[in-house]
Amino acid sequence: MATLVIKNLPDDLHARLKAQAQRHRRSLTKEAVTLLEQGLAPPRQRFKLSPPLRLASGYRPTIEDIEAAIAEGRD
Repeated sequence: MATLVIKNLPDDLHARLKAQAQRHRRSLTKEAVTLLEQGLAPPRQRFKLSPPLRLASGYRPTIEDIEAAIAEGRD
């Protein structure tokens, strides 16, 4: 396993990292590794949305139509 040395780490950044490590009950090193892993993780894939709803009549309802139908069902 490799070793990483960080020089000239600002005191306030060190203090914040140390406080976060304590909150997560991790060592300073483990917290730094976790943050690096999260920051360097590959971006999540976006899900492809299905095509817009089309009724059998060919009509595509608008958001307003859908909201009105929902509100009507609440009466």
